[in-house]
Amino acid sequence: MKKLIAFSVIFALLAGVAFAEATLGGQLMIGTTLLKGDNKADDILMGGMQYHEAKMSATFGDAKGGGKLVFTSGHDGAYDGTLGAGWKTAWGFLYWRPIPQFRMQVGVNADGDFGVAQISGWGFVGEAKNSVGAISDYMNWGGGNTWWVLHPWQSFLTRPGAAFFPGTGDLPNVNFSIFPVDGVQINIVLPINENGWYADPNNKVGVESEVSRQLADFQISANVTLEEVGKLSISFVGHGGLEKETKNPAGVIITGPKTKSVGNAYASFYLTAISGMNMELGLVYNLPWKNSFDLDNGGYVGTGFGFRFDNGGQFTFKLRANAKMLGKTDGVDQNTLLYANILPCYKITKDLWAFLYTGLSLEIGANDYQRMGWFVNPYIWVRASEGLRFWSGVQFYQTQIVEDSDTPITWRVPFGFNFYF
Repeated sequence: MKKLIAFSVIFALLAGVAFAEATLGGQLMIGTTLLKGDNKADDILMGGMQYHEAKMSATFGDAKGGGKLVFTSGHDGAYDGTLGAGWKTAWGFLYWRPIPQFRMQVGVNADGDFGVAQISGWGFVGEAKNSVGAISDYMNWGGGNTWWVLHPWQSFLTRPGAAFFPGTGDLPNVNFSIFPVDGVQINIVLPINENGWYADPNNKVGVESEVSRQLADFQISANVTLEEVGKLSISFVGHGGLEKETKNPAGVIITGPKTKSVGNAYASFYLTAISGMNMELGLVYNLPWKNSFDLDNGGYVGTGFGFRFDNGGQFTFKLRANAKMLGKTDGVDQNTLLYANILPCYKITKDLWAFLYTGLSLEIGANDYQRMGWFVNPYIWVRASEGLRFWSGVQFYQTQIVEDSDTPITWRVPFGFNFYF
């Protein structure tokens, strides 16, 4: 009994030391649509609960290790106020940094690990997007979730082709970061079963995938921070075009170089040298490829610009603009896409901020084809108490063929809570 008591005391002391070095934190988030309708409908609808998210994070021993676990649920229509098909996700990761020059991480970080969009990405509207207070079109600017269902009003507001390297997104991976000298970071990302759920040539479905498929979707990036000047980033994201060619029983290529681009090459620069102002420039080039019929595909170019004014006063302003041009799909020229958003903010008090989020998009194609869309999204941020804040506002949006004036103007009233602990 004495030995058992002694062992218990020692174990408690060791556990106390371990947990004393741990830092825990979390976040709870709920987004709703209170009301919605359009200028052609007679009825006003209740949108219901749209989005839920819970996060837990921990760091251990002076950030030598840690991780995060996230649960989310919602509906396919979370960002247009409808109650489409429901979904639930769970993801997480752990990292270990035994020495300052090396870090290893395993898992999924859907918040966009290594993404370089400092202004134009998720942070443009920040947590207002997850609370559904702000219209979500950030995927075109640097978000990782390009698989998201395209709603009618998002159908060209949200397109793959972001000008800024988006990071790992929802990709399960093991990654290694090297810090050779101060201000330099090199990241290597290797997917884990990223393509495992696709059917193989024998029409079987498994959870494993060949090494060639894994490595063909690799990512590599390098960031150089220039003190008091800015940050330069270059990146490459594989799209599977280097994987081994496989065919179905009919001899049709279903995976391999003839079905996918080798990948995207990115370059960007974030300028911080001007006090109270930041700017960023981004460029992406999609490596072209030919399909099984020898027709050209890919080769598009994306350019992006972001601007932020914040001198610590009551007024702040953000702007982002992006263009996707050139490129072909099965030998046919792709349409040109143009985007621009502004986000002025006035801090009425330290606990009440007002935003006016607006955007315009234009798609131009052959034979005078044009499609345009716009949205106006005023909203407020309120800090109710320490760690508790909410978002609310009103949204108006419309997507249409330019000649078609019958497309309805949709409106909705969002409301969301965030709680941090």
